[in-house]
Amino acid sequence: MIRTSRKLTDEARLLLCGPVRELLAPLRSRTFRWLQGTGLFANTGVWMVTLVGGYIMERLTASPVLVALAAAMSPFAGVLAVVFSGAAADSRDRRAILLLAKLLLIGSVAFLVVMSSAQLLTPATLLIGIAGMGLSSGMSSPSWWTTVGSLVPPELVPVAFSVDSFQWNIGQVVGPILGGAVLRGAGTTVFFALCAAVMLPLVIFLVLWRGRADLRLSTRGASAAESLLGAVSSGVRYFSNTPGLRAIAARTALFVTPAAALGALLPLFAARFLHISALGYGLIVALSGVGAMAAAVVLPRLHGHFRLDAIVAAATLGNAIAIAALVVWPTRWAIAPVLLVTGACWVWAVVSFIIAARQVTPEWVQTRSLSLFYVVLQTPFVIGGLGSGVIDTFLPLRDTLLIAAIAFVPGILLIPRFRLPVGDRSSLQLVASPSLTIGEHIGPDDGPVLILIEYRLSGEDVDDFLAAMADLRIVRRRLGGTRWGVFQDVTAHGKFFETFLVPSWQGYLLQRAHYTKGDREIEMRAFAFHRGPDEPKITRLVHPDTVEAARARSAWRREMLRLLRLQWEALASASSDTSIETAGDRTPGDEPVVPGRTAPGPEPDP
Repeated sequence: MIRTSRKLTDEARLLLCGPVRELLAPLRSRTFRWLQGTGLFANTGVWMVTLVGGYIMERLTASPVLVALAAAMSPFAGVLAVVFSGAAADSRDRRAILLLAKLLLIGSVAFLVVMSSAQLLTPATLLIGIAGMGLSSGMSSPSWWTTVGSLVPPELVPVAFSVDSFQWNIGQVVGPILGGAVLRGAGTTVFFALCAAVMLPLVIFLVLWRGRADLRLSTRGASAAESLLGAVSSGVRYFSNTPGLRAIAARTALFVTPAAALGALLPLFAARFLHISALGYGLIVALSGVGAMAAAVVLPRLHGHFRLDAIVAAATLGNAIAIAALVVWPTRWAIAPVLLVTGACWVWAVVSFIIAARQVTPEWVQTRSLSLFYVVLQTPFVIGGLGSGVIDTFLPLRDTLLIAAIAFVPGILLIPRFRLPVGDRSSLQLVASPSLTIGEHIGPDDGPVLILIEYRLSGEDVDDFLAAMADLRIVRRRLGGTRWGVFQDVTAHGKFFETFLVPSWQGYLLQRAHYTKGDREIEMRAFAFHRGPDEPKITRLVHPDTVEAARARSAWRREMLRLLRLQWEALASASSDTSIETAGDRTPGDEPVVPGRTAPGPEPDP
């Protein structure tokens, strides 16, 4: 019996140490350690405001909509900035984007410190400060996710995200408890000041590592030739034309929309059913962080044994059951296990979505794709949070939570329709394209560019060829091609043309530079049906109405406007000279008579 118990103890120790040992592997990178260590302090401050801020709003107003808005304002503001920040991070220095975002974060909390100390803290000023923090989150999140994955070897990327989730949720545990205690003992001014203070180490780290090339978080990427608007456009185009990313977006929306209801309504639930203080509210909210931390520890093992679809399905079902249990038993004893389960389910689902999104996006567009994923993640969070607040104004709180629990069902039923992709990162490596020889009359901004690719097929291959072209259509469109089509020659049987447009010659060169190994394999499958002696003939045509012609027309319009302006000034000057001459010919007695007034008479003799 003693040996058996010792054996069981050793096995339990191995089961416990295994996941912990896996979590420590990414920390061998010094930059990763510093990033996560300073990020822990900053995230603690963020969680203090995010979670305790709802409690403060509940004390400032009794409106359920405003209380729900306190939870939804941060993600709503983040959505406004995230797309442009993701494009800027892909085409410029990612570290600079992170630094700017964290400075905005501290500035927003400093604004709340000033408002609280001046006795001006109202629902409106609290929402302004939370909105500034949301803008910071939207600016930094895609760059942060990309950086986390780039600081470790590819095989450690899932573990690195588990570590990142673990430290994020340490802040979720410590932040509400610390914030609730400070708010209860020292008031809102000291509370917000402490939040700003714990965010400073991350800013200092980002500043100090600026000039050290071996420890920089990122360098200027290969997409630096793209303009900011062009980078945004290419990111949106790539995301919308990748079936795997669309499936991730659908599954994220189906999970997040009902999951946001509990977080938005938790302050009202605590006030109506639990009747607890600020410290007590911080303690129950910290339970969600405890569940999330436990989930982050075992997540690498889950990813090693189960598909992402199975993990997300379990998280969806667990969330639905937990919220339904809270509807049945709205007590202090029920809220603890419910928050533990929902915190764990949130980490399992969201981290799985992020890993799936990274698996199907190449490096050149990764931050932009993650920024659009952030939009998909936060927009349902806003809709779910505000929607639950609006519903609560018409229905009892328990009925609102029951609706949220039922809303998880579509996310389970639609799993076969929207399966999460399982990709091979090796197929996303960029493949160099052959150099092109063009005439000197073609400039980078000339366009649009029409691409014609001629195929010669045998009659029995037509159906298979068109099926291969359907896959190639996705590649062309997500890399910038528009008006894609396949046409058959009416005079020659088996002669087909693939056509698509690119806005400019520079855009076409960028498209060629962004082909991955997987894209080329899809293209070669289509090219394999060609029966000619050489590869399919590619013709590149530029519209004659080039940028130079547009510039010439613009210069002509400017010259015409200049001549019209000179003529107008000459006419105005001539009119002014005529008025002066007329006034000079007038005698002192020739004063004009204004209607309604009498003409002036002679001055009286003194």
